[in-house]
Amino acid sequence: MSQRIAIATLLLCLALLSPARAAYDPLGGGTTKLSLDKRFASFLAKNELKLIASQGARRKARTIALPVSGGRIDPTTGKGEVEHQGTLTFEAKRKRVPLRAITVKTKHQPLLAKVGGSQLKVARAKRISSQRSGFGAQFAATQLTLTAKAATRLNKKLRPKTPFEPNQPLGKLISSPQPRLVTIEDVGRATIAFDPAFLAKLESRFVSLNPIFPAEHVGASFSFPIAAGGAISPQGTEGTLRTGGALEFLQLHAGQVFFSELWLDLGARSDSAELDLEPTPAFPGKLGRVGVLDYVPTSLSSEPKARTISVTGTLTLSAQAAQSFNEAFAQGQGPVFAAGEAVGALSFVGVGE
Repeated sequence: MSQRIAIATLLLCLALLSPARAAYDPLGGGTTKLSLDKRFASFLAKNELKLIASQGARRKARTIALPVSGGRIDPTTGKGEVEHQGTLTFEAKRKRVPLRAITVKTKHQPLLAKVGGSQLKVARAKRISSQRSGFGAQFAATQLTLTAKAATRLNKKLRPKTPFEPNQPLGKLISSPQPRLVTIEDVGRATIAFDPAFLAKLESRFVSLNPIFPAEHVGASFSFPIAAGGAISPQGTEGTLRTGGALEFLQLHAGQVFFSELWLDLGARSDSAELDLEPTPAFPGKLGRVGVLDYVPTSLSSEPKARTISVTGTLTLSAQAAQSFNEAFAQGQGPVFAAGEAVGALSFVGVGE
C-alpha cells in the first residue's frame, strides 16, 4: 500500500512540475515594420536597384510596413509565426525578384518569403526579443543580415554590378501582431439575471429553477464558472466562452429539463448547452449540444492593458428550447413557451491569458 502511495505521489509531483501547454492564439491584425540599414539602402541605390512595396505593403523612406494577415502566437512566451499581406520586389532595369507570402518567425532566422516556387530564409538576426503588448505580443529582431541563399538568389536574378554578400547588413524588424481570438483563462464567472416575467411563467407552471454545481444561485441571478477552452475576440464579437455547471428546470411528477455547460457563441449569437429531457422513456432524454438561448449584445468593451473583455447582452428562448419546455411542462395544453420570449440578461468579464 505504501509503495502505491509513493508512486501516486511521484506522478502527481511530475504532473505539477510539467510545463504548461502553450496556447497559440490565431492572429488577425497588427503590423510588422522592417527598417532598412542605411548601408543596405545605399548599396541598392549605387547598383541602380529598387526595393518596391506593393499589394498592401507600404514603404516610406527606409521603413517598410507589412500588415499582419494571419499566423499564430503564444502571447505569454512570444513564440509563433506571423503572416503578412504584401509583396516586396527587388527590381533592376530588366530583372525583378518578388518576395511573396512574407512570414516572420520568432527565431534567429526570422524573415522568410516565397521566392519563385519555394520558401527562402531571407535574413538572420543577431538578437531577438519579445514582450507583451495588449492582448498580443511584440517581437523584435535586430542586426539583420542577408542569408547566403538569399544573396545567391538575388545575384543570380538581378546580376548587380556589386554583388550581394552573405551576412550583408539588412536592418531590423519589429512585429506587433494582435490576436483575432484571445484564449480565455478559467477565472471569474458569467452571470444570467433572469427576467421576472419568465420566472413568473415558470412558477405558474409549478416549475422550479435550480443550479447544479458549480453553478450558483443568488436571488434572481445564476452564475457559472468560466471554463478553460474558450477563446473570444478582443472586441467581444466572435469566439466562444465556455462555462461549467448546469440549470435544472423541474416540474414535480412531470418533466425535467437540463441545460448543461452553457457555451456562448458570440458570432452565432447563440448560447448552446447539452440539452436533456427527462424522465425517459416518456421524454427523449439527451439531445446533445443545441442552441437553447439566443443572444443579442448590448455592451462590448475591452481593456488591452488588463487583458479583459467585458460583454453584456440579452437572452431569449430559442425555438428548440421552447419546444422542449412545452413538451415537458405544457402537458398538452398548447404552446405555453414561445421562441423569442425574454429570458434574462447575460454578463461576464473574460480574462485573456
